[in-house]
Amino acid sequence: MKRAWLLSALVVQALACSAAPTSGLRPPISDRDAVRAIIGEGANQSDDALAGIASAIHNRGTLHGVYGLANPIVDTASDALWARARRAWNLAKTGGDPEDIRGCKFFGCPSDVPWFHKHGFTAVKTIGEITFYK
Repeated sequence: MKRAWLLSALVVQALACSAAPTSGLRPPISDRDAVRAIIGEGANQSDDALAGIASAIHNRGTLHGVYGLANPIVDTASDALWARARRAWNLAKTGGDPEDIRGCKFFGCPSDVPWFHKHGFTAVKTIGEITFYK
């Protein structure tokens, strides 16, 4: 009986794996989560910085390691800030990312600079307090 259960579990797992995408692509980032992360990372930044953050998040394809998603400031953000962040995300999704930071996948504030340098990242541009890296 134990052997039959193990065999059926393996068959179920194999079927699940065969139905899963094999391209290695991550599931898309939801618009809601992306906008929350952009607000959480750049609430006090310019539209250019928000566009850069959105572009970097889009280029990464994941919100893994993006603190802004859980930043409590998001819950008190103004409607105007939500609109700015949505505009930045929509621009990033349509390939309208800022040319001077095209291809950047990472960003950080001034206190993050030593970590990025230590790990061999190249600073591409700083907009406001946000530095973008490749």
